[in-house]
Amino acid sequence: MSVRSVVVGVDHKQPELPRRAAGLVQSLGGSLVELVCVWVDESAVTSSGGFTVSVDPDIAVTGGAYGADPLDGVGRSMTDVGLPWSCVRAAGDPARELARVADEVGAVMIVVGSRRGGLRSWTSHLVSGTVAGRLVHDQRRPVVVLPPGAPSPDLS
Repeated sequence: MSVRSVVVGVDHKQPELPRRAAGLVQSLGGSLVELVCVWVDESAVTSSGGFTVSVDPDIAVTGGAYGADPLDGVGRSMTDVGLPWSCVRAAGDPARELARVADEVGAVMIVVGSRRGGLRSWTSHLVSGTVAGRLVHDQRRPVVVLPPGAPSPDLS
């Protein structure tokens, strides 16, 4: 049997999302699944040469990363999930980048968190829609949206 991939959108405001996605996959009987956790830097673009460049000149690039690393905690939280996993960094539009990575790895589904509350989220939703909404309309694979704070299935 071959290992299938599930792409998980990583958001620094929902750091528990990859672990919750692992619990969901396991509760559905998925043991031959690799989670590919993708963090997309919306404040950066990838140049034609493959370099990630910040569109905000006030963001300092240090050692190839922007400030605090949003993937730092993923390793600690995923150590005992019982599934193989990896992390990918991307830049630009989150929906487009999640779809691109899903295509690259042949993902069977994409898991994202629901949109954040607040004025910034609301105005962003009005202008460009939610990441989940855009994925649902543009994907040929299932998109699962996990609400914030939903209990995680037991990973034991």
